[in-house]
Amino acid sequence: MYNKENMSGKEANMAEYVLENNILKVTVDSKGCEIRDVLCKTDNTHRMWNANPEGWKRVAPVLFPLIGKYKDNQSIYNGKVYEMGQHGFARDMEFTLVKHNDDMLVMRLESDENTKEKYPFDFALELEYHLIDNEIKEVYRVINKDNEMMHFSIGGHPAFVTPENDASMAGCKIRFDADRITYHLIGDYQLMARDEYELPLINHEYTIQEDSFEKDAFIIEGSQAGTVSLVKNEKPFVTVKFDTPVFGLWSCKSKNVPFVCIEPWYGRTDAIDFTGELKDREYSNHLDAGEVFEKSFSILFY
Repeated sequence: MYNKENMSGKEANMAEYVLENNILKVTVDSKGCEIRDVLCKTDNTHRMWNANPEGWKRVAPVLFPLIGKYKDNQSIYNGKVYEMGQHGFARDMEFTLVKHNDDMLVMRLESDENTKEKYPFDFALELEYHLIDNEIKEVYRVINKDNEMMHFSIGGHPAFVTPENDASMAGCKIRFDADRITYHLIGDYQLMARDEYELPLINHEYTIQEDSFEKDAFIIEGSQAGTVSLVKNEKPFVTVKFDTPVFGLWSCKSKNVPFVCIEPWYGRTDAIDFTGELKDREYSNHLDAGEVFEKSFSILFY
């Protein structure tokens, strides 16, 4: 379970918000507007990874304005080079509260002089969480406050554990609403390799192995699925529903697969052979001045 007693300094001062009904209790922190814990009241189990840094220090970060990495950690816009690290900066920034009640939370992040050093646009990012019975609906709202077209990626990275919080998820299955899934792997410098592979499915399911993620994330392009579940003993314990052009599956290497991330992405990391500018990134989103991008996905716990 997420525990602030294990944190120190600036992190310990983050504001914490709770959404709660008779099924779920969801804890969200202002840093990154990130879900940090989901308690399922029906069986008193915690369903998200606990942020143990020996495995992975995060739980469900929001990736913005970059998913994955730029090639050489750089993007070019209007002849200027901008440098930004993996998955962008939103996950490490403080969001401000817009609205909060028992079943809804809205928080906001705005561009400033620090973000403009890494990313050239004026923007506002609003994140909403809606609690509906056993479902968490996560809404992304990107507002282009600039006077020119804005280019960005955005996506989720939630890490799930079994209801029993097993030390390994090997033997559990990933169930797709598709009978065939092809994927790419992360190659050199955390960029996507172009080689394509097929996931071995039996009755729409892939069985997780201890070494499934030794070669890093599975990158699944082309809207191949819209419903992905984690299954144990033939029963799903979490389902993610989305309508994204790309999604990822990931767990930490060589750590006995204590969690699995199902990641809906509007965008992805650059490919190894990418040579374009910011506006040319594959699966990027392009938002005209003054326009609003709004998308959502849902997580259901059983």
